[in-house]
Amino acid sequence: MGLNQSVEDAGQSSPETLSYILAERFAKKCFTPLELTHFRDNFFSRATDQNGLKYWNEKTLSDFLGIPDSSDTECPLDAGPVIFRMVSYLGAFPFQKTLAPSVLTFDAMVKVAVLLTERYGRVLRRGRRDRIRLLFGSLADVGRKNLGLSGQDEENEDTAAKAHSSGYDIDQPANDEEEDEDGDDLALAALESLDAIEVFKHDQRVDRTVYEAHISTETFHRLLMLLLVIAPLKTLDDVRTYTDDLGAERMETVRNEADNILGAFVEDEATGYGSGISHKSFSKMISNSLPHLFDPLTPLFEHMLFSKNLNLSQKRGRTYSIPSVHTEEQAKSDTRMPPSPLLVMLPGAFESVILNPSLISHLSFFLPSTSRGLNFLQSGSQLHPVFSTAVHGSSLTSFSHHVLTWQAPSLMILHGVTEQNKTIALGAYLPSPWTSSSNHSSSSKTSDSHPSLFQLSPKHLLLPGNPSPSVRQNTNTPTAYFSTATGLALGCKLPPSSRTSTPQPYPYGAGSLLIDSSLESADFHVSSVGHDGAFLPPVTTSTPAEKTHIDIYNLEIWGVVQSEDSSASAGQGQSAVEIQKAKWEFEAREAERRRNVNLNAGVGDSARESARWLLESAGLVGESGRYGGSV
Repeated sequence: MGLNQSVEDAGQSSPETLSYILAERFAKKCFTPLELTHFRDNFFSRATDQNGLKYWNEKTLSDFLGIPDSSDTECPLDAGPVIFRMVSYLGAFPFQKTLAPSVLTFDAMVKVAVLLTERYGRVLRRGRRDRIRLLFGSLADVGRKNLGLSGQDEENEDTAAKAHSSGYDIDQPANDEEEDEDGDDLALAALESLDAIEVFKHDQRVDRTVYEAHISTETFHRLLMLLLVIAPLKTLDDVRTYTDDLGAERMETVRNEADNILGAFVEDEATGYGSGISHKSFSKMISNSLPHLFDPLTPLFEHMLFSKNLNLSQKRGRTYSIPSVHTEEQAKSDTRMPPSPLLVMLPGAFESVILNPSLISHLSFFLPSTSRGLNFLQSGSQLHPVFSTAVHGSSLTSFSHHVLTWQAPSLMILHGVTEQNKTIALGAYLPSPWTSSSNHSSSSKTSDSHPSLFQLSPKHLLLPGNPSPSVRQNTNTPTAYFSTATGLALGCKLPPSSRTSTPQPYPYGAGSLLIDSSLESADFHVSSVGHDGAFLPPVTTSTPAEKTHIDIYNLEIWGVVQSEDSSASAGQGQSAVEIQKAKWEFEAREAERRRNVNLNAGVGDSARESARWLLESAGLVGESGRYGGSV
């Protein structure tokens, strides 16, 4: 059936036929001819044939993607069944009520690949917003037909060719208060040109007050563990490179980070995790606090677009731009280091005692994306070691020497223990360089991305930077402030200066972090109200105000080195390291000159003032002889 003829007959077609027509449109609009050729080869070379129906089962899908399942005794992850249930739901788009769970035919897999690789922009309106609804539906449990979390057995395969007409009860929408009239815009936009709106509406005509749907926390936890492990995945990377050799220590960090993220989705802690995750909580968290959580699925399903069996660049003298794909033999002989989130950490003066691969993956789920729309790990950004209390000590003089000379975005990570004897990890992303206290107004200068204050454990919490120009330009409420007298202050308000006393910053707005001058303790303030400060309220906080006192174990500052293509024009990237080295060399020369200056004896007032002016000009001495700085 050709596409044009399919469209002409769409108005009188069944949901099954319309689903097939939509898959044709997706294939034509979202894939290049070369990608579609590779897609066909990957699918049909592995498909099971039952009475002329070619489809993939759970094992085929898991084996092709390299996703561990219960049959993989060497890998502690068991995410294959979760991915299969998601794919079976998405393959029925936009008729989940009628056709889901879908048999994974070629047409179903086309729609899956388009939705999960975010290629729907050419055929769908408002796709990203409503993609969240699809992802929720693919994971929710209520009324779902049992596809077998332990694997698809022979009975499933015998019935695979039958029509799945009853669908998922999850697609009978709950009475969700944040849904609007055009909540089905993604599906309607897909069908409006096919004259098939009425068929879709009939499929979706249900009582919204009957069902309440939730995602099982056990299901979501298994998916989170997979996403944490494969977060650095690039297109055509072998997934097994990331899932092999997951030892006990690494798995413990993966589980811990999955617990920390999961806790943010379950708002009612009094009922525990048993109640599951509601659509409201899921949508709010993905939209506002973890926007890059599902990014690893894009390179994962882009594997469908490149076949190891084809090398079209050698046929008929044509030259195609096809990424290099390793054969199994080549992969075995490849002696390169396996990909790891730790590879984003550049060598330097110290190794982190806080960061680990799982925590870096967690950071990549919400750190600001680059201009290309990629997350932190997939954009090629790296972390340069700037300051660590474990190596450089707790001196703010040392802090100013290492941090104030870094002229690029930075990441601060703090690890400690609360008064309740619970470990806690939090930090901040600062897109503007740290500056001296005499010039803290420069912290308001514009940047491509906004700052953020966040908590990583024991529960994920994100306080985004306030985009309001009036707040960002207010010198009395800088994003971050540094002073040797008062310590570090993020999201605080500065009182008027005084000649008789040292002004103490104080919490202001929805979130702030105060670190004392000894870098030994901190106070973390979070509130669900307050839109006039440097940081906005988190989406999950229900208490009016909360203060957490922290005894600091370690504090680290990491410089964010952006990839060359995204930062060369801004003068950042590797040049930030060179700029810092140049500043250190300047400081060393000034320190040598300072040794020859006697401020206390043998010189007149004029010489003393000249020497002090020299030190202040170099930024080595502030007012009253104190070192100082701010952001």
